[in-house]
Amino acid sequence: MFVWVGIDVDSQYGEIKDVVKRVEKEVGIDHSIFTLPWHVSLKISFKVDERDLEGIEGTITDIYNGVEPFEIAVKGIEHHDNICWVRMCENHRLNALSEVLNHTLRDKHNIPLHEYDLDFMFHTTLFMDDDLDKVARCYDMVKDAPVPDKLVAKRFVIGLSEGGALGTYKIFKTIEK
Repeated sequence: MFVWVGIDVDSQYGEIKDVVKRVEKEVGIDHSIFTLPWHVSLKISFKVDERDLEGIEGTITDIYNGVEPFEIAVKGIEHHDNICWVRMCENHRLNALSEVLNHTLRDKHNIPLHEYDLDFMFHTTLFMDDDLDKVARCYDMVKDAPVPDKLVAKRFVIGLSEGGALGTYKIFKTIEK
């Protein structure tokens, strides 16, 4: 079982969602990002034993319950190898939330930090594919699309997947502020 944590910002994105859906279909991206709400990722997804899920879900819920809504400035659309995303500006609240999640899960549940968690880049994924040329084409088609200047973190989510593959995650729990 794999767990994923994020901030649901789906309702805060405007017309870019339609642009991304059209481009995703036109280019033939294998794993749609539309299987989950658009979100700001907080940590790399991680594997857990199903027997530990209830305790881990409780820990994440407790962390989310301690967070007040906050704003996130949007940096813009970027392309890195096999991923195209909307990148968020540095934000002490995002950093603090990510650190609390990482360290509490590590200390309380022995969930190791992934190398990406050490210098996490907060983002909303637009396209991800093993075909680097496809992702580059997608980026070229959306790089000038309008994105919001800011998002508000007020809806926090936990997702689950049996095997951890792209496109297989489903929302397990939502905490609304």
